[in-house]
Amino acid sequence: MQSTQDRVRSSLASLPGLSGSTVLVACSGGADSVALLVILARLASEFGYRPSALTVDHGIRPEDESAADARFVESLASALEPPVPCEIVALGRGAVEREAARRGRGIEEAARSLRYRAIEERASALGAPYVFLGHTRTDQLETLLMRVLQGSGSATGIAARRGRIVRPLLGVSRAEIVAFLEGAGVPWREDRTNADTRFLRNRIRHRLVPALDRDFPGWWRALLRAAEKARIEEAYLASRSLPEWVRSGDAAIVVDGEKFDRLHPALRLRLLHRGLGLLAVDRRVPYPLLARMSRLSPEAGRVSGSGLTLERRGGGVFLRADIVQKRKSGYLVYIVENGAYALPFGEITVTGNAGETRLDGTLGPFTLPIVVRSRVAGDSVETADGGSKSVKKLMNDWSVDERDRSLVPIVEEAGRVRAVYGSRFGYPDWYVR
Repeated sequence: MQSTQDRVRSSLASLPGLSGSTVLVACSGGADSVALLVILARLASEFGYRPSALTVDHGIRPEDESAADARFVESLASALEPPVPCEIVALGRGAVEREAARRGRGIEEAARSLRYRAIEERASALGAPYVFLGHTRTDQLETLLMRVLQGSGSATGIAARRGRIVRPLLGVSRAEIVAFLEGAGVPWREDRTNADTRFLRNRIRHRLVPALDRDFPGWWRALLRAAEKARIEEAYLASRSLPEWVRSGDAAIVVDGEKFDRLHPALRLRLLHRGLGLLAVDRRVPYPLLARMSRLSPEAGRVSGSGLTLERRGGGVFLRADIVQKRKSGYLVYIVENGAYALPFGEITVTGNAGETRLDGTLGPFTLPIVVRSRVAGDSVETADGGSKSVKKLMNDWSVDERDRSLVPIVEEAGRVRAVYGSRFGYPDWYVR
């Protein structure tokens, strides 16, 4: 069995143009990325590259914690032989929350988006042909489980290589990483938010994976084989030619209707994803909506949802990103059954059985019917001590941006406010049991 360092060495041997270049290593201070930084520094003279480190302070934890992590990475890099230059990128307080609100997604996804943006900017400034990230086999398995539970159309998992991004540890487990660091006497930092089970990945890590390990030993091998099959199928689909989207105004693109109709449904999905990229749609679009769009027949006129519209006009199929204004006029949706519901900020999904209904698979449970609406004057929530707290004060405590206050969903059941769905905009959730 190859050592962790030998696995990284094998990965480097397959990369052209490595000698003489500067490469970027993203390091958070956690065990995985610390191990990667140490190994890449050790192998630098063997392969002839110059490593440079980058660490991102997201500003979403107490300042003493996040700043200490950044200083730890800087100190670690300077202690390596030879020392590795390190840049700290501080996003600033509130940057991730604002990005989460803009994208209509959660904190984790917003932080990831900003982190990758910082990494790409630094790599471009260095002229680095490669960016090394410390994702492991454990991350891969967690990601695959997340995508299954979220109903994602993609089951391929994390790519070992995409563009200039390289993940040499993707075949290494987290346990092997820890063993390597302990054997080398190298310390690392633990992010306490990794234990916060409000986040889906952490619930999978701390609840689902231990149950699978206990009841289905070897489950992870089957999941990795399924992902490998999906990657082979994906590679085949990627080799097939697709018709071209053509710009039709600022917010729309069009493709020939006959060519669209002749495509296999799998290729229609690829075409739609390519269209979303052309329209710069940077939020996650629900798979059920894309599936309905892929089935748009010559007789059907239009499919809409999540701020998108696919429609037929003349001989063309038009894809448009709707421009939704954030208004203070409010909204209200009365929900009596499972399904997808369009709101001013995007689509929410309602799933579950009687008495166990959840919004987007996370917030709840509730008992149908429920009302999802914008806040109104006088709204209040119950507190743990039996008292109450106004929704206005709650939003003040969360520092909710004024632009978001009329959009953050209030969930009402039997005339009682049961929840405030803040995480859709990057804030906490308030749930009354």
